[in-house]
Amino acid sequence: MSAFLAASLRSLTAGTGSARHCQRSRQSIRRLTRPMPLESVIVAKKIIGITAHTEITIDQVAKAAKVSPATVSRVLNGTAKVSAEKEKAVRKAVAKYNFTPNATARRLAGGRSGLIALLMEESSEEFFFNPFWGEVVQGFSTAITDAGLHPLLLIRRKSGTEDSLLSTLQAGQMDGLAIFSRHRPLKSFEKMLDPKMAVVYGGDLGGSTNYPSVDIDNIKGGYLATKHLIDSGCKNIVTITGDLKLQSGRDRLDGYEQAISEAGMKLNDELVIHGDYTESKAQELVRQLLKKKIKFDGVFAGNDLSALGAINVLMTNGINVPGKVKVVGFDDSPFASKNQPSRSTIRQPIGELGAQVAASLLAILDGQKVEDKVLDVKLIKRQSSAAK
Repeated sequence: MSAFLAASLRSLTAGTGSARHCQRSRQSIRRLTRPMPLESVIVAKKIIGITAHTEITIDQVAKAAKVSPATVSRVLNGTAKVSAEKEKAVRKAVAKYNFTPNATARRLAGGRSGLIALLMEESSEEFFFNPFWGEVVQGFSTAITDAGLHPLLLIRRKSGTEDSLLSTLQAGQMDGLAIFSRHRPLKSFEKMLDPKMAVVYGGDLGGSTNYPSVDIDNIKGGYLATKHLIDSGCKNIVTITGDLKLQSGRDRLDGYEQAISEAGMKLNDELVIHGDYTESKAQELVRQLLKKKIKFDGVFAGNDLSALGAINVLMTNGINVPGKVKVVGFDDSPFASKNQPSRSTIRQPIGELGAQVAASLLAILDGQKVEDKVLDVKLIKRQSSAAK
């Protein structure tokens, strides 16, 4: 298992990216490798005004009660009858040490590994250059480690074969799996998954009804961004879509179309250009618009990277943003507020997305029924769409 973890960490650290994002990734790695005791509790004692922490194990409780560790476990879990005398001794020792077996211990007692994996299918460029993924990892890993379990990050190239994916899923011996794949619908994973494994999908279900998901209200986000441009006086609004093979790309386009129709404006196919969530593709598409001399005064970009690409090409060609063209992105990535002009965007709770996926997995492991969740979004107004 250690070799498997090491391989996963090597895949995370391979490649290049911004210094800030790489630092965030390294912080996530440290969380992923934090050692966890199998059965322990932190007992706080105040010593000279300082809180010290001592780990108390079930073996120590058993020794104090003069019983076996198995007897302690049976008393605490209520799984079998124990004599009144032994139960009294165990509970006295538990009270003495303020001992509470942690979640990891209870799950391990049930034959579980304690490993909860986050699987991402993404290109190295997209993972390391898009801060979105670092925020997701941070939210997920924090929630899992706080629950006393071990998060494991798996990164696969989007071009990987199904055979290699199957090997990855089978090698980890995981109790739970969160899947973030913008290139493969969940239904394509189902034949590879252990039916006993807890699984949650981060994003649209892609036609599957067998597993719960946590998603963003992408339709609302597309609508809010486009309506803001309309309210700001834009008459010809381009949308640089995300990948339309993905539900998020289609939903954001739906929101754009709703706002255009609601305003009584005509939908113009020339103004709907198909991107793929990358900065380079957005730059290419905006150059084509300018070459064709298509008239536009607003841009709704499918994500912040696409918005960045659009703004760079516009300003390179002497087109002032927001004076001549206003631009709104999607994500509210950390760099959106720091570039010039700072970018208006749709804020999605990226860290919360990772944390909520983790929370759903933990609930399933505790035997709870979990429903789909849709997280809200918010329009953030900045310089790139400001009034003239």
